[in-house]
Amino acid sequence: MLEEMLAGRGPIYMDTPTAMQKLAEKMTPKEIKHLEAEAWEDFLDMTIGQCGIWAGENVEPEKTPSEIMPTEPYLLGSHSGCAGIWVSGPTDLPGVPKEWSWGYRSMTTVKGLFTAGDGVGASGHKFSSGSFTEGRIAAKAMVRFVLDNKEWKPESSRTTAELVEEIYRPVKTFLEHKDYTTAIDVNPHYITPKMLQFRLQKLMDEYVAGVATFYRTNGAMLKVAEKKLEMLKEDSLKMRAKDLHELLRAWENYHRIIAAEAHMKHIQFREETRYPGFYYRMDHNYIDDENWKCFVNSHYDRNTKQWAIKKVPYVQLIK
Repeated sequence: MLEEMLAGRGPIYMDTPTAMQKLAEKMTPKEIKHLEAEAWEDFLDMTIGQCGIWAGENVEPEKTPSEIMPTEPYLLGSHSGCAGIWVSGPTDLPGVPKEWSWGYRSMTTVKGLFTAGDGVGASGHKFSSGSFTEGRIAAKAMVRFVLDNKEWKPESSRTTAELVEEIYRPVKTFLEHKDYTTAIDVNPHYITPKMLQFRLQKLMDEYVAGVATFYRTNGAMLKVAEKKLEMLKEDSLKMRAKDLHELLRAWENYHRIIAAEAHMKHIQFREETRYPGFYYRMDHNYIDDENWKCFVNSHYDRNTKQWAIKKVPYVQLIK
């Protein structure tokens, strides 16, 4: 479909009416109604945004074809790209390396911090049912951890006062500078969370294999992205928050920037195109199993603000 779009043969439609009609040929009206309900449930399980588009554009999928994009968003979750956090795995599978498990299923490399669903890496195509099941597994492991570590008290590396100062920095920035101009959103001393979000979106879209470039990037574009992300991180410290909602948005942006930077660093490090259709490294536009059939793990040091990225061997567990 990407090639069709590049050749100027868009837009692309999902022909839901024909599909529904063929399925309904041998069904009673009651069974057809059930089929429609099942289809809606499937989309709500997997592609909630599509249902929002149908509602917003007055589309009844059983009557009208739906326009679709050639692929998924370029900031991939585990649904397709196997991106996520390295967690302790099961111990009951033969051939699992010992270093892949550190006692509690679904615990990250941070003691006491668990994750599930899209938070877990190396587990692609995990829909709502899989995420739900993994959430139950993680919850049970969390209970075991708590029971086994009743005396353990995690300690913060910073004081409560330091954390409060950091968390409310956008509010302080706003209160200090809000009267400098008569237009509250135009001020040389701060940037609104919405403005910063647009900048991050544009940066990732144009340089880190977004829809603007048909999911294509290269080493030179990633170097530009790296430079622009550094500038964006500097400017993010000037975000303002005029109310609690903007404070929420400001902190969403801080987290998005880290997630986006991790995403960019991994594409930059992996010199191949591991997932054709989701993104392409045009300077390494091939799957290189000889050098890159492996995991890529990264670690961010919040003190030095540096990334450490390495290859981790891939082990085939199920043959």
